[in-house]
Amino acid sequence: MIDALLAAEELPEEYRDRCQDILCNDCGKKGTYRFHWLYHKCGFCGSYNTRVIKTDTTSCFT
Repeated sequence: MIDALLAAEELPEEYRDRCQDILCNDCGKKGTYRFHWLYHKCGFCGSYNTRVIKTDTTSCFT
């Protein structure tokens, strides 16, 4: 359900190219993903039980 919500949502222009480093509280892995102000999905295990550890204001490479 969250995946469908995120797919349908369009971020404001100033946030579209930003990235965030997240830490998954379930699998313990870190990754860099596109910015979102509420939901952060782990790319390894698919969990949303994550936390932001860094937000980049520069362009995202993914």
